[in-house]
Amino acid sequence: MENAGVIGTESLKKDNPIERKRRKVTVFGYEVYYFGVAMIIFSFFGFCAENIGRMTVQHVFDCRHQLLPFLFAYGIALLAIYCCLGTPDELKVFGKRIFKDNTRGKILSHIIYFLVIFAFIMAGEIAVGMLYEKFAGVILWDYSQIPTHITRYTSIITTLLYGGGVYLIMAFAFKPMMKLISKMGRKAAIIIDSTLGTAIIIDFIVMLVIMFVTGAAPEYWSVSW
Repeated sequence: MENAGVIGTESLKKDNPIERKRRKVTVFGYEVYYFGVAMIIFSFFGFCAENIGRMTVQHVFDCRHQLLPFLFAYGIALLAIYCCLGTPDELKVFGKRIFKDNTRGKILSHIIYFLVIFAFIMAGEIAVGMLYEKFAGVILWDYSQIPTHITRYTSIITTLLYGGGVYLIMAFAFKPMMKLISKMGRKAAIIIDSTLGTAIIIDFIVMLVIMFVTGAAPEYWSVSW
């Protein structure tokens, strides 16, 4: 009877709405709501990175085919890198650490992390660019005029720059940023995710629909000099 009472109490706790509300849904150490906010921040970083490159090389500042200054693909890609690899200090494969926590292990971790990111970005740009061209008939970017280009969709120079940026973010900014985001509280994070996060996803879907229907990427605004 005593055991039955204990089991019954535990069952009530599990079925209690308050207890369910308190349970945290985490992804590799962070609540999923805060991951959503991080996705938004990374999406903005992506918008800035692309336009900095375009302003430097082509003297163009534009919408990047979106209504909002956020590029959803960058947000998802950076979170995917964290989920698959962790951070440069602690290289992991889906949460399992590869090297020991010592000086040699950290050096190897940083080197391999950067090399994997480099390969990921190069392969990703080629794959995504070719998919858009094949199925939508759209060429979203062209690196043919850049030295060291490999196909029109990637080059060693641009991959080093993008890879270096991602490496620096994940090595020095990711954990402090997530710690800061976590301080905003779950309710604030959920509000941001469900409003701005949803708007960013819808904006991305609208771009895809327009491209696949019309065969051209939307150009809402552009400034050149």
